[in-house]
Amino acid sequence: MQALVFNGPRDIRYESYADPKLRSDNSVILKVESCSICGSDLHMYHGAHIGNTEYGSDIPKFCVGHEFIGEVVEAGCDVHGFKVGDKVLAAGGTGCGSCSACRTGNAASCRKATAFGLSTELQGGQAEYVNVPNADATLFSTDGLTTEQALLLTDGMATAYFGLMRADPKPGGSVAVVGLGPIGLIGVELAFLLGASQVIAIDPVPARRAMAEKLGATAFAPGPELHAQVMEATGGRGAQSVFEASGAKGAINAVLPLTARGGNASFVGIPEPDDVLPLPLIMFKNITVRGGICDVTNMWPHLVPLVQSGRMKADGLFSHQFNLSEGAEAYKLFDSRDDGVLKLRIDVG
Repeated sequence: MQALVFNGPRDIRYESYADPKLRSDNSVILKVESCSICGSDLHMYHGAHIGNTEYGSDIPKFCVGHEFIGEVVEAGCDVHGFKVGDKVLAAGGTGCGSCSACRTGNAASCRKATAFGLSTELQGGQAEYVNVPNADATLFSTDGLTTEQALLLTDGMATAYFGLMRADPKPGGSVAVVGLGPIGLIGVELAFLLGASQVIAIDPVPARRAMAEKLGATAFAPGPELHAQVMEATGGRGAQSVFEASGAKGAINAVLPLTARGGNASFVGIPEPDDVLPLPLIMFKNITVRGGICDVTNMWPHLVPLVQSGRMKADGLFSHQFNLSEGAEAYKLFDSRDDGVLKLRIDVG
């Protein structure tokens, strides 16, 4: 098959790769129809860290990508919820399917849980075909969803909901979203949908701030005046709920000063090992801090009805479209932030 393959930092190549085989009886093989690039993929692309892995030039080749949808073309004997021909989306990662955490619907707590497309351990879906283990718990039908809605539900929309809810937004309360990539912009829309009376949106890119303003947010650029601007907008209190959706060092550092006393701060951007938070601010402002990796499948029951009913729009997030053979160019554009790029759709075949 053809796939996008990690060959080292800033070196994603469209090349031949071995066809996947069923890894277990609870696996399926998907023929991928569309996939997309996540902001967290750029940590890998830059040769930086995801968890304990540093993506230097000595990493073995692997297929990249954890956001993909497709058609089941082969199913193991222990797959009961899906059959050949089903059109599905896959969660961005999964567990083993057999431990107590997986059996109770908490695959994110599985000791073997991992995302697709980060190593040879679980090949990614920016490819013509991909093996999906623990299929019954990892897949979801795309019936009633558009291609772009389905792609967002593989990770980005779920992560936005997960991160926002961990900031404990209140009806009538104030929310600040730091970082206005797709996850942050979805967070802005969700914050209003969940009852926030005020949403403050922060990003260095003017076009992204403009998108947040169209959703009803008050938008600011990061910089030396940001703290004063947020304090003025919130009557000197700061935001009750702050959702960090970037992973950039500047975004991480901005969160706690903007958080109100007794407020909540949530982090979902992938940090580097040297990223730290100031404990005195947490202590003396009584801030509750949460961070984590989204358990995508447990977000679907909340999100899919909102999407299918039209309550959740998430419109206009896919700014560019490529074919799989153009994957290297897609990564370069996504990394550059040029040409108004926000999120990329990559079609396969």
